[in-house]
Amino acid sequence: MTHREEILQYIRKNPGITFRRLADELGIGIGNLQYHLYQLEKEGLIFSKKLGGKRYIFPKEFREEYEPLLIAISNETQRKILLLLAEKDMNQREIAERLNLTQATINYHMNALSKLGLIEKRKEGRNVIYSLKCDIEIIIRVINEYRPKLWDKLADRLIDLMLTLKGGDIND
Repeated sequence: MTHREEILQYIRKNPGITFRRLADELGIGIGNLQYHLYQLEKEGLIFSKKLGGKRYIFPKEFREEYEPLLIAISNETQRKILLLLAEKDMNQREIAERLNLTQATINYHMNALSKLGLIEKRKEGRNVIYSLKCDIEIIIRVINEYRPKLWDKLADRLIDLMLTLKGGDIND
């Protein structure tokens, strides 16, 4: 298998992968990877999107409607925010408290999610309330289809949370 075929196959298995992550995971030099990606894009086999200083790469057959969601769930903080908003609409302070992050950090991620078209905001008095613009079932489907490894991480965290609430240890 050639480098280019290996790269294309990896992108098909990991749509929305960032350029840097692709280089790291395949162990290919930056210049070499740039050349092959340019050729693949020129041949119409892949396309890429730049957002927030990162380049996300997709196979040509990828469903365009999932692009923004896949970009967002690739970022841990944004994924957590989406899952929180799936529970209920919240303001920035509530999200910051739940995630134990600063409001400035949450503001940055809310702006990114807003640019992706995944959330909407509305004013209620002095508060800005954020809500999901996409269906939670679509989020689940995208995670399941395109990022199945995330389910393992989410399941591990759920087990840890349950053990913490129970006050136990896995070895009990």
